[in-house]
Amino acid sequence: LNWNNKLTKNIINKKNIYYFLLILNSFAFVFYSGGRGAFSIDSFFHYDAGFHVLNGNHPFKDYWLISGPLLDYMQSFVFYIFGVKWSSYVIHAAILNSFISIICFYFFIKIGLDQIFSFIYSLGVSILAYTSISTPFVDHHAVIFCLASVCFFILAIIYNKYVYWACSSLLLVLSFFSKQIPSSYMALIVIIILATYLYI
Repeated sequence: LNWNNKLTKNIINKKNIYYFLLILNSFAFVFYSGGRGAFSIDSFFHYDAGFHVLNGNHPFKDYWLISGPLLDYMQSFVFYIFGVKWSSYVIHAAILNSFISIICFYFFIKIGLDQIFSFIYSLGVSILAYTSISTPFVDHHAVIFCLASVCFFILAIIYNKYVYWACSSLLLVLSFFSKQIPSSYMALIVIIILATYLYI
């Protein structure tokens, strides 16, 4: 009985409700925006590439690519799970939108901001982050991974935990394989700040 009470308390934790609402809001806004129409060049670029990868083709080897290959492989995986359709394409953007809003919420709480303010600011992120295009796009992916990397980098400096250093580095690499700019500039800034931090 005591174990059941603990489990119920954990599930109905206010923080978990905030996480759920952020994910719900992220999906709702992206699906609303993604269902309003398409830009013939931008909107279908990774749709076609994800379909290529799903059929056994690979970027640089079988088709031309102007940015990093990460999005194509991510989209092919989403197509494999949910099927080749427009809603699957929008799901990819919604997942990234949820990801950055959750990271921001976690970051705000870890730096000492009150939960309700952390939630409100993160809600703003979920409304603005991916809804401008609502389909997978290299610039959005690169910036989202960069922003998440910076959040973990700041937490790594504050708490000096290995997991934060590892997450920051991994997300910067993912950003680079999405698009080389702005990730290269961000990597340079991070290296300079890290060198200064280690020197001090």
